[in-house]
Amino acid sequence: PGNSGGPLLNASGQVIGINTAIIQGAQGLGFAIPINTAQRIADQLITKGSVEHPFLGIQMVTLTPELKENINSNPNSGLTVDQDRGVLIARVMRNSPANNAGLRAGDVIQKINNQPVTNAEDVQNAVENTEVGNDLKLELRRDRKTIQVTVRPGAFPSQNN
Repeated sequence: PGNSGGPLLNASGQVIGINTAIIQGAQGLGFAIPINTAQRIADQLITKGSVEHPFLGIQMVTLTPELKENINSNPNSGLTVDQDRGVLIARVMRNSPANNAGLRAGDVIQKINNQPVTNAEDVQNAVENTEVGNDLKLELRRDRKTIQVTVRPGAFPSQNN
């Protein structure tokens, strides 16, 4: 109570985020929206009157050697993974931008716009930091081959639909 909505400052007094929530009883533990995200949202509200959140329509997980081994040793997984690192697409939602671009469960994202990705957070950040309709170039591993796929993030579907 009292600090949600207020600025999050660094040691130099610069605003680096907006406080959104604290956990009661957890001394000093809270959550904040990064300032670059807040600025992008504010700009959209000012120019468009609403905010569009980009999304691909995938469920993903950070790939590890242990996860690779578990997937490959499970006859019910339906997947074969040849990479130890990257971001595994576990599911592609029907009629999503990812589906329209041809992404598949089992694809392993290695790079986005020529930048290496090492975990699911990297993918989430890349999508969040683009605009709806701006292409993302993905480098994937699929069927033991490296391929390039371009996907155009869409607006996250409204929960009112």
